[in-house]
Amino acid sequence: MMTPRTVLASSLFALSLVLGCGNRAVDERITQLGEEDPNVPVGEFHRPGQPCVLCHGEYLRENPIMSVGGTIYAYPTKTREEKPLPVEGVKVKLTDSFGEQFEVSTNCAGNFFIEKEAWNPAFPLRAEIEYPVPGELESTKRVVMSTRISRDGSCAGCHTDNPTQGSPGWVYCAETQTDPPFPPQSPSCAGAAK
Repeated sequence: MMTPRTVLASSLFALSLVLGCGNRAVDERITQLGEEDPNVPVGEFHRPGQPCVLCHGEYLRENPIMSVGGTIYAYPTKTREEKPLPVEGVKVKLTDSFGEQFEVSTNCAGNFFIEKEAWNPAFPLRAEIEYPVPGELESTKRVVMSTRISRDGSCAGCHTDNPTQGSPGWVYCAETQTDPPFPPQSPSCAGAAK
């Protein structure tokens, strides 16, 4: 059953196709993402750290359509050239403005996503992560995002690179490298950096 919001969004999308209108700002953001990494198959492991919902949202409608998606890294890198370490098995717990909750875990590329069909939350969202503490069996640490996710379901809509005036940086488990360290990404992961 289609909700009034879904009907309106579908109607506006259909109208934009008929009129040939697009969203130039969104089109430019998608273009800036660049080409696919030829070493990573398109799927749940591709494009870590990029704004998932730009393509997998109502505008471009790449399958699957997502309500929320992102990537979780271990800790900030020291330089822009250093690749951040993705963390597998991080639980991402989201709560929408009506108190409905959804939980999902990251894969070996650090990626997670929620298909819109499974959960279509009412923004703003409260977000928290729970990650496995390196070197401590069955021990986890919980981190709660201090602000709310207002409307963009892509974590990388705000969280890009290392912290700057324009971004709080990637979503990290820890503020610095831990001892013992987080385990390296498995070379057999389809999203592993080559």
